[in-house]
Amino acid sequence: METNYNFQEIWNSKKTEVPNIDEIKSKADQYRKKELLITIRRLLSLTVTAIVMIIIWNTIDFKMFTTRLGIILLLVALGLYIGLFSQNFNVIRKINPSINIQEYLASLKKLQQQQVYMQTKGIGIYYLIISIGFVFYFYEFASKMSWFGAVLTYGLTFIWFAVSWFFIRPRQIKKQKEKISVVISSLEKLEKSFEE
Repeated sequence: METNYNFQEIWNSKKTEVPNIDEIKSKADQYRKKELLITIRRLLSLTVTAIVMIIIWNTIDFKMFTTRLGIILLLVALGLYIGLFSQNFNVIRKINPSINIQEYLASLKKLQQQQVYMQTKGIGIYYLIISIGFVFYFYEFASKMSWFGAVLTYGLTFIWFAVSWFFIRPRQIKKQKEKISVVISSLEKLEKSFEE
């Protein structure tokens, strides 16, 4: 039994999904605005933390140099993190939703690269400096505690660092990657539909 296929009829009946340009641009702009607000919030909280640390440094008379060294390292770590978030803020702020799709896509890919750098090298250096800073900062207090209290203080601090490094950080990275990947893939589909 021979089957005759009318390929022209099949091709004509094929439904192609044309992406909704306004919807995709709206989602991309919502993502940009949300990331901008998150970045501003983080910058403000990091700045307030640094100010509180400076106030503590100036109001409390620490006896040991290690405590001041710890505060300096903590401030350096916060300064580094504020610098990274400022770069992130500048990249997000410069993204203009009214530009053409290719430029918008290039801007989002630049933001994605900035986030990858921040999530790998930037946060690794931050955690290293802040860990060393806490070791020095707690030394004066730990020297006045019992052996058990000192071990508990350092232990709980580094357990928190381990939890945030191995559990919280990877989840945040995954969520961030998923959010920006959805926006980028939508814009790429839209760009391809224009090319066809």
